[in-house]
Amino acid sequence: MKEDLFKDYQERLNVLDENIKALALKYATDFYLNKNCSKEEAIERGIVKAEMEKRKIQP
Repeated sequence: MKEDLFKDYQERLNVLDENIKALALKYATDFYLNKNCSKEEAIERGIVKAEMEKRKIQP
């Protein structure tokens, strides 16, 4: 479902490391379904959150 939900953003996701991509999709799905974000905002927020977590950066 996650890939189908954000299939329009595959080009953006394909440049990411596989671990970050999976985590970003998880977060993006949560943002989109639970936080009233647009798909574009959800995917960008998911990517940022995944990158920050991967690099252990505190918000």
